[in-house]
Amino acid sequence: MAGNIPARRGRRWAAAAAAVLAAGVLVPSTASSQLTGDNDLPINPQWLANTLGNATNIGQVKNNTIPGAIERRDKAVAEWKAAQAAFEQGKGKQPSPLAKPTYNVVWSSKQNVADVHADVISKLVTNATVNPQGLADLLNPQFLPGLDGFQVIDTRKINLDGSENPDYGRVVNFVQLPLPWGLENEAHHMQYEWEDGDPILAGSLFIGTTHVLGADDIPNLKLLNEIAPTEYPGGTIADAYEKGPDGRFLLTLMGGPLANFGGSPGQLVTFKPDKEKGVVVESAVSAGNIGGVLSGNAGGVPEPCSVREARPLGTCANPHGIQIRNDLGWGLTSDYAEPREIVLDPVKTVDKYAFRPTIRSWDTSKAGSPVLKGVANVPDGPLEPANRAHEQYGIMENAKTYPDARKKYGGIDSKGFFAGSMCGGGVFFVPDITKAKGDFSDQVVQVWNDGLSIIRSGDGGNQKFSDEPGGCAGGAWHQVTPNNKLLFRAVQGRNPASDNYFDQGQAKLIYDIDISPVIESAQDGTVECDLSRGIKRLNLTGIQVFNKLAKGEVVADCPKFVDALKVNDVTSGGPHWAAFDNHSIDQNGVPWRLTFSNYFVSRTGVDGDHRLYAVDVSPEGKLSYDDAWRDEKTGALGVNFNRRNWPGNPDAGFYKPHSEIWVCPPGICPTDAKPAVRAVAAANTKSCASRRNFTIRLDKVKGHRVLGGTVTVAGKKAKAAKRNAKTGRYTTTVDLRSTTKKKVKVTLRIKVRNLKTGKTRTITRTRTYTTCAVKK
Repeated sequence: MAGNIPARRGRRWAAAAAAVLAAGVLVPSTASSQLTGDNDLPINPQWLANTLGNATNIGQVKNNTIPGAIERRDKAVAEWKAAQAAFEQGKGKQPSPLAKPTYNVVWSSKQNVADVHADVISKLVTNATVNPQGLADLLNPQFLPGLDGFQVIDTRKINLDGSENPDYGRVVNFVQLPLPWGLENEAHHMQYEWEDGDPILAGSLFIGTTHVLGADDIPNLKLLNEIAPTEYPGGTIADAYEKGPDGRFLLTLMGGPLANFGGSPGQLVTFKPDKEKGVVVESAVSAGNIGGVLSGNAGGVPEPCSVREARPLGTCANPHGIQIRNDLGWGLTSDYAEPREIVLDPVKTVDKYAFRPTIRSWDTSKAGSPVLKGVANVPDGPLEPANRAHEQYGIMENAKTYPDARKKYGGIDSKGFFAGSMCGGGVFFVPDITKAKGDFSDQVVQVWNDGLSIIRSGDGGNQKFSDEPGGCAGGAWHQVTPNNKLLFRAVQGRNPASDNYFDQGQAKLIYDIDISPVIESAQDGTVECDLSRGIKRLNLTGIQVFNKLAKGEVVADCPKFVDALKVNDVTSGGPHWAAFDNHSIDQNGVPWRLTFSNYFVSRTGVDGDHRLYAVDVSPEGKLSYDDAWRDEKTGALGVNFNRRNWPGNPDAGFYKPHSEIWVCPPGICPTDAKPAVRAVAAANTKSCASRRNFTIRLDKVKGHRVLGGTVTVAGKKAKAAKRNAKTGRYTTTVDLRSTTKKKVKVTLRIKVRNLKTGKTRTITRTRTYTTCAVKK
């Protein structure tokens, strides 16, 4: 099968396999008598035996569940079901979601010598304190190749009686994938939220294989299917998976066809359910056409890229992140880069135009047949970096809003989608995905920037001196809470002097912002907040909006900073991926916790310290490390994947955790589960009963037809009124949140036509609003 892989990848795969087998020549002839117990040989013979055994176990995986894990799971499941039944019958209190049997399934790849890039080598060469004996001792676990796989970590924090679960944060199972697809995968994104009964899909960035596993016996896993890259030859570089309609999954292939491995254009692949194999390939569609910047894409959809932005084949179609709203039948993919220059060799790209500035809308209403509907080039600015590669390119990830937010959680309904730039730090918003057709560039607004969160994060004042806030800070994962009020984002940051001698670096963060102002404002399909173009009504340029937000001011309908969790990672990388515990959403639509991993793609020159952390999320969105989530080997905060031994596999060595999902035993996490109620902070006694951001209608005028009008708030002109096609009334949004006055005068200038004479005139009417009527 290796012959089906492009030559360069095939040689690397073969070399890695050969290295594993060649390790056997270094094992003493007495190895057969030393296959049990620890030893201090440079290469552990038990590691070799396990690796060869797992590699040749074709079509299956060997579970290495720790002793007692299954018994403790069964006991926890039985007790949870009983407590939940009592609660539903009104005979007991709701059990804590922290006692719910859940697991993190982490998709990771084996670290090896090919991952050691220039930054690491220079440190090893120049740092006189690095012990050569220590490096030699790490030959086996750190530098030899091995099989990629999954770590299953117990995330049940407590027992129902409140006592500690001794397995919390512990790796309770370790599974390695067999040949031919178990080597050199470079684990990547599982962007979906796992729900009861779902299979697990995980993909190979380097090879393109899709691994399908069953979790019915979690923490044990079962290999159901391995879908070779030859089953979707029109694309390469498997990136992210998302759930589609009717049990389907969709995959973004960032690279071009096998014949142009890692090139352009990429594809969107649909998998349909299969009882035996979990899922199988149903269809594949190109994300764009070669030469699309000149001739367009299928269905007449334009490709709004410049010729240079679309080099070398005239298309920016390299989809990376993917999110789908199945209730709307619409989805969004974001174009990151032509990946050949990014992932295949540990060298820097030729210029910034390897990275893409585009996002794509899809009609996903017809199951199995997604259709490209639109492409947008995100707006640049507001910063003007000296390094032009730090502009708004590399649109890696995106985030959807959730359906029924108001009904389920008292949240805000929305049809909006977000997307983020790794290079420029921009967080962009599409107010209504169903209107994102053709060239929808003018609908995309930049509502936040990673640089703002870096400045607001504090960090002892250090970030105030950032020479370029947000510039190539490496923003990646982001996700909206189910109430559509908070947006979380990971920023991997950059160490000082990484880009130039004066480079102050960028903070490494997990942060969240309050997006409710922009979500509320977008109800009419538009928003004012725009860091790229500025806010015309307030006579503010984009950089002026940026500066005001950096100072903590409330600006129009822009989001507001909530919190940032600083991440201490001394490597070239930092936090890249995270996942909410989607099985512990509280009554207000906020998750109780999340986990995140520090790792990017080492052969890009950006690595990470390979640790997985747990974070507590307060009802208000405040973030704090879970101090109980500690490594079972070292006692340090977080689960460390730079370890020598894994369950059942001594000396299996260092792994690179790239993405994680929250998985439950069957029936424990039903999709219609009730919210996990928790106490919230007492309401401020001076909280406002009046709304400060709301819609008003122009008055009707007897004997006249209203033709439109404008609204002035405190002497400043607001949006022009728009006519509602259903009601015929003219409305506009009034925002009083930025004013410090107790009462504000609102002037309505209404243009009308006399029904008898046909003459037009303007009628002026005023209203006075109290900005904060205190609740009684």
